Amino acid sequence: SKSSSWTAAVPSSVKGLLGSCVVIPCSYNYPEPQKSPQTFTGIWYNNDNQVICHSDASQTPAQFQSRTKLLGDLNKKNCSLMIDKLTRRDEGTFHFRIIMEAYAVFSYSKNKISVSVIDEPNPTDFSVQEEVKEGQTVSASCSVFHSCPTYSPSFHWSHSGEQHDQTQKLQNGQWNATSTLTFRSNRSDHNKPLQCSVTYHGGKQRVTSKTLKVKCNEIGTLLNKRQTYTMSNVSRHSIESMYCTAVNEEGRIRSSTVKLNVLCEYKMEEI
Repeated sequence: SKSSSWTAAVPSSVKGLLGSCVVIPCSYNYPEPQKSPQTFTGIWYNNDNQVICHSDASQTPAQFQSRTKLLGDLNKKNCSLMIDKLTRRDEGTFHFRIIMEAYAVFSYSKNKISVSVIDEPNPTDFSVQEEVKEGQTVSASCSVFHSCPTYSPSFHWSHSGEQHDQTQKLQNGQWNATSTLTFRSNRSDHNKPLQCSVTYHGGKQRVTSKTLKVKCNEIGTLLNKRQTYTMSNVSRHSIESMYCTAVNEEGRIRSSTVKLNVLCEYKMEEI
């Protein structure tokens, strides 16, 4: 039968973030007629068989007109749909219908997709080497899964550096957005959080952080654990200069030499 050639490819389900958008990837097929149709009309229905999106926007109900949009080119068998400003009322199943003038009308009711709405963004995958050396080039990565490629999440880092953002299409209506930050570590970064802030379309935000541990060479050194080093039994024959050396896992550094002026007290003898 002809209907065996009427097929549509959609994921079985997608999740969208409350207040954001969700894109339903969709492609359809049909038996090729002898003469190619010139006019295509695409319609999406919800589980109540209510029109939620029409390729002729004037035919879309008012409550959906500013929120739903066909993203694909129907002439190229692309029926992808975007639902923006998601609400709880948008949860349910949907299917696509095609009208080809002077050829056929077909509903892909066997290819339904379920849309669910989540309250909070997906967890952020944050990767960075937390223990670094002073002056070392640090590369941090922050990535999230989402279902709104029309308005990809934006990233903001607490540190300045070279930032690169990219988006990758996955399967079943999922996308992965990644931001990579490269910077040079400084001693002032020690024990301070490196934050990655992700802002989603619709305004929701998720902040993730990790604390950096910076190992550094000392530039100011102490002679011992106290602030003052006391020398006893100093005489004019004592060492005239001294210095100290600080040693840690990253190496050693020597302080500048300190000259000692030893003042002696002479007792005058009577003749």
